[in-house]
Amino acid sequence: MLGIGVDDMFVICNAIDQQPYHLPQRERIRKGMMHAGPSVTITSLTDCVAFFIGARSSIVAIQAFCVFAGVTVIMLYLTQVTIFLCFVVWDSRRVSCRFHECCYLCFCKEDSVIFCKGKFMTPNQRAFFEMGKRKQDASEHEKSTNADKNEKPVDDVTNQNAVSSD
Repeated sequence: MLGIGVDDMFVICNAIDQQPYHLPQRERIRKGMMHAGPSVTITSLTDCVAFFIGARSSIVAIQAFCVFAGVTVIMLYLTQVTIFLCFVVWDSRRVSCRFHECCYLCFCKEDSVIFCKGKFMTPNQRAFFEMGKRKQDASEHEKSTNADKNEKPVDDVTNQNAVSSD
């Protein structure tokens, strides 16, 4: 049962991860679920039907197991498309805000040694993080430019006061 649930998680996460990062978060989730949803639904449905067919066995232990497994598959499916998807949306928001994992610990940065210096990142992930670095560099440059602009009038006012006091 654990394997079925974990497989559904991988399918959902992979489908969402394959969507371009430049799309809004809601659109990435929607398109990812459009690809993963039918796959997860069909596999869960066929597993459930197979277990419920097995419940028609004449052996009581097999009947009990098959009913338990069939109901468990239904619950796994409902959990994947409700609760797990909520956590995926939550994590997607974290990614779109460019927050690092692990409570901002240093080894979670994509260029750290523990992260293998980004060698195992997908091209989408690499492009997303590069875009974030460029935006961060641009905002730092803009802040320093604005700081320089704000300092100049102060110097001019000080110089004018010095000239007028002479």
